[in-house]
Amino acid sequence: MNARQTKKCLKKQIDKLQSDNDLMRRIIADSPKMQELYDLYNKPLNYTVATMQFQEYQVKRYLPFDRRFLPNDTVNLDSFKQGVTKDLLDELKDYIAYEYEFDTGRMTASIFVGRKRG
Repeated sequence: MNARQTKKCLKKQIDKLQSDNDLMRRIIADSPKMQELYDLYNKPLNYTVATMQFQEYQVKRYLPFDRRFLPNDTVNLDSFKQGVTKDLLDELKDYIAYEYEFDTGRMTASIFVGRKRG
């Protein structure tokens, strides 16, 4: 394909994209929420790549020998898991960020366990 044909092909693709874009704008023009979603979808994301060093948190809990249970004893095993989870949460509670939305009554908790190297 020579340069003239390539240019003509690219022009057709641009025209088609502009037509699709105009059609999309006309469809979402009535709804501000749709317009906001469309803008968010087409907005490029700015991100950086960084090497992270992750830290493992570990909690151990031992049962006395007379209170140990069999592997198929799921009721006691689940309660034991809850206790270990509570201990792990106590280790991580300083790193948890909470966000409360007053209008919806929703609370979000986030945690990132890792450090930037360097």
